[in-house]
Amino acid sequence: MKRFFYHTITTLLLVSITLGAASPAFAVSVDTFNPNYLLSDKEIEAWQSMTTSDIQAFLEEYDSFLATYQVPDKNGTPRQAADIIARAAAEHRINPKYILVKLQKEQSLIKSKQPTQKQLDWATGYGICDACSMDDPTLQKHKGFGVQVDSAAGIIRWYYDHVMTEPWIRRPQTPYTIDGIEVIPANYATAFLYTYTPHLEGNKNFWKLWQEWFDQIYPDGTLIKSSADPTIYVIQNKRKRAITSMAVLKTRFNPNLIITAPATELARYETGSPISYPNFSILREGTNYYLLDDDTLRPFADAAVVQKLGYHPDEIIDVTALEIADYPRGAVISSGSHAVQGRLIRLKENNAVYYIKENVYYPLYDEKIAKTNFPTLSIEKGSIKDIEGLTQGTPILFRDGTLIGITGSNKVYVVEYGKKRHIASEDVFLSLGYSWKNVVWTNELIGMTHETGLPISVRLEKPTTTPPVVLSKNNTTAPSSTAESNEGPKDKKSVMVITPPELTTYVGQAIDTPVDTYLIADYETGTVLAGKNIETVRPLASFTKVMTAYEAYKNGINESKIMTYVPEKHKALYGTFRVASGEMIRTRDLLAAMMVSSINTAAKMVVNGVVENEKDFITRMNSQAKEWGLSKTSFVDPAGVEVANQTTAKEFALLFKNILKDPQTKKLLAMKSYRYTEVLDLDGKPDHFDTHTNGLLAKKDLPFTILASKTGYLDEAGAGLVMLIERPRDKKQFIVITMGNPDYTNRFVEPEKIARYAIQQF
Repeated sequence: MKRFFYHTITTLLLVSITLGAASPAFAVSVDTFNPNYLLSDKEIEAWQSMTTSDIQAFLEEYDSFLATYQVPDKNGTPRQAADIIARAAAEHRINPKYILVKLQKEQSLIKSKQPTQKQLDWATGYGICDACSMDDPTLQKHKGFGVQVDSAAGIIRWYYDHVMTEPWIRRPQTPYTIDGIEVIPANYATAFLYTYTPHLEGNKNFWKLWQEWFDQIYPDGTLIKSSADPTIYVIQNKRKRAITSMAVLKTRFNPNLIITAPATELARYETGSPISYPNFSILREGTNYYLLDDDTLRPFADAAVVQKLGYHPDEIIDVTALEIADYPRGAVISSGSHAVQGRLIRLKENNAVYYIKENVYYPLYDEKIAKTNFPTLSIEKGSIKDIEGLTQGTPILFRDGTLIGITGSNKVYVVEYGKKRHIASEDVFLSLGYSWKNVVWTNELIGMTHETGLPISVRLEKPTTTPPVVLSKNNTTAPSSTAESNEGPKDKKSVMVITPPELTTYVGQAIDTPVDTYLIADYETGTVLAGKNIETVRPLASFTKVMTAYEAYKNGINESKIMTYVPEKHKALYGTFRVASGEMIRTRDLLAAMMVSSINTAAKMVVNGVVENEKDFITRMNSQAKEWGLSKTSFVDPAGVEVANQTTAKEFALLFKNILKDPQTKKLLAMKSYRYTEVLDLDGKPDHFDTHTNGLLAKKDLPFTILASKTGYLDEAGAGLVMLIERPRDKKQFIVITMGNPDYTNRFVEPEKIARYAIQQF
């Protein structure tokens, strides 16, 4: 992880790790507070840094009243507090972390167990000034939790959009007197925070809360060293403890897990006591003997017990009383003690593995825990007699600092305090210095046994004085939904294709929606049940990739074929693909990247996996469209980046239905995530994983099942989504298409509404 104090300008990628309530406090030094720089612009605008479930986990971790609080949102719709926060963050493209800090700073609502109604009604302090009364009739329009949360996020976005037109909004590199002190904001985020709260102490409190909750701290159990010093440390209780020798390291930890961080990062940690003795060392202080069991000293009853248990005199380390004064004392080891260092046994009766220590046996639901937690022990053969008469303990979890993945899922976690903390993306994983080879893939039972902690997220800490882009509602520049997705606004002035009102037509009862085109069709019969402008010719955008995948399978693509990335040949018009020139990837992985992440470059590589000449492939796509009678459908590139790729909702519904008849393409359209490793890696980043660009796949409360889907976006096309959904009670299936959605930020709201309508009405 790369980290500098806030007064230091840095362009390095930093990692922000949310601290749970159960975590020991990490001291924030007021000496590092710089009133000129509170927060980066990238951070305050990182609206995708936390999902609704992440926000809910945060509230639950702090046992907040808001964790169970349901209240009307700004539109009067009852919602959970986490949902209101997430929606406000997404609508205004403001980091939900900002809202969480604001809620605590203004009304202590994160940590308050029984807040007053006044605290809730004026949750973010919006609309209230020092001289204002909360009872003022003119301010009542700002009252209410939902309104307050939305307004807090909305005003920051408004500042960004109007800073060049409203002179009273504070700006960077301009001196202001705040509480008698000259402050020169280093960036827009800092200037806006002073515009919202024109007081030094209030903004210092904001900064301290952000540091406490979202500062960059490695999880406990992390083995870490700096690039400038060979000393290896383990992070324990938010302190760094030096490991004094390789013998100490190997008896306690896996040396392969050591990561390297800047010296400035390690300097932030308080120094704890060093770890100077190998685990299970026999220490002698005068006539007293001890077994060092991790960090606990267990006294031997006498020297005879040491000899009886088989310890050799050469293994005994002489120490002074001062050297061991800080170690806590554990239970006495007597002549009747057994397995004082622990044993691993596999029962012949059920092949299960257990850890035995003293009079307790502990189940291991995955044998990999044995290797990870007990590196010096081997699994012995045993039987039921070995555990007879012993007390059963709780199942053993992976030790802190362990990287785990759960079989069947692409998610990767790090364990801390027994909880699994989701590593949100590949960028976070690599920024922390982790290595894919150290991920332990375990079973679903172990995954459930580890409670879910707060996720780990990424933060770009880069102070800037560059003027922000002033956006209109019809030309947003929201980032794409995934790290490698090639969909999303392209920062160019263009107009979405819109059907003129006088030409707008409907099939069935009209649904009130700003989406220009929608269609609901019975999957089995193909009958259009409802629709709007289903004959309007629109750009296909990434819907094109559906046909590309179908044609690839139809033409016998070899999924095991290895493709080499050649930038001059494969680089696409929009988006990025984290792959270096000359790196090699299997076509099955390229197909996944193309359909799940909508990677444009992957589409071009897939095509080259079938034919050398891309134009020949496009000809085959168009021939297939004509064969199906699609007279208004045409293709000019395999990724959908050109506006000339076009169709109508009515024709694409037929195309989608025909394509779903192919089991290989349907399976690809049903993928929710992927994970793969490059065949040849040249940049030290061989591993890729991502979740589907269709945000509805992550929702838990849908009254339908999504069996297949694909997203699409071009500025001219607007946001689009095609889905095959199924109603659980009778297994009836529908094709639902939305095209020309003008609200990219909330692009899944209208498709969900239309899909719910289909489930309820037909």
